[in-house]
Amino acid sequence: MKKTILGFTVILLMCIGGMGISPVRAYTVTVQKDGMYAETIPDAVIDNAPVLFQKSVKKALKYDRKYKDADAVTRANKIVYPYDKFLDVAKKIKASDEIVIRKPFYIYTVWDQAGKSAPSEYYFQVQQNGKKLCYFSLEIDETDHKIRFSYDKLMDQYFKYDEKTMKDAIFYEIDFVTYAETPDKVYEVRDQKDRGSMMAGSNRPDLEKVVKKFKQKNYSEKKDEIFDYLKDTSGISKKTEKNLKLELKDDYVESEDDSKDAGITKMIYPVIAAVCIPVIAAVIFIVRKRKKSSLS
Repeated sequence: MKKTILGFTVILLMCIGGMGISPVRAYTVTVQKDGMYAETIPDAVIDNAPVLFQKSVKKALKYDRKYKDADAVTRANKIVYPYDKFLDVAKKIKASDEIVIRKPFYIYTVWDQAGKSAPSEYYFQVQQNGKKLCYFSLEIDETDHKIRFSYDKLMDQYFKYDEKTMKDAIFYEIDFVTYAETPDKVYEVRDQKDRGSMMAGSNRPDLEKVVKKFKQKNYSEKKDEIFDYLKDTSGISKKTEKNLKLELKDDYVESEDDSKDAGITKMIYPVIAAVCIPVIAAVIFIVRKRKKSSLS
């Protein structure tokens, strides 16, 4: 009787304690591999984009709760980038929302074609219940072997991308101006010249020739150059993949190849067991038989 009362009390206390806990955000996040850039993104990155997005939403809201009553200066100092900017987006997400991460793309920086001077950065469009919510990016830095979530508020405000007219667009950047080019037209989608001139500050004397040569190419030639570059430079190291697995733990999504390897590994153990068990049984039988023979 005492045990029953004690058990009931524990359950009751757990229920009361649970009332003070905030409800779990039950929104769903899926990834859609649409668009021609999708095949150029490493599987480990695109497959885990939903988990990384959810983790960033959670982290932004955690900062917000922690410094909810703090003054503006404290919030500005304590809520680190990119969560200080991303917080406005995170707050828009409701528990009943269906979030779809789609239309991944890469902005090719023309002066980087001779060698990578920055982390690979893949951009994603996020839809909330069928409508655009934001853009975010995942940066692959093979210097410290990390994949980082990034959010640019200005890109959300000023990136002039129209999915209908720019369906087959390739993206590239020249001197801090980003262009989207289709087989029919070149669009200026973002102007960041106010951040300075890359060409003016470059140490490469042949830069103007490189840019001029690229501009003279037609859409197909530019597309080939960009995708050949991505083919050579995309991908992540084993160390980066290992770090991502450690960061996401049980939430890590295995790529198709990894799943196959894991499946093969899982199959090996039953096969080994199937072979070893009869062998062990036979050895035990022989040992016992020899003991009996020696006793007799």
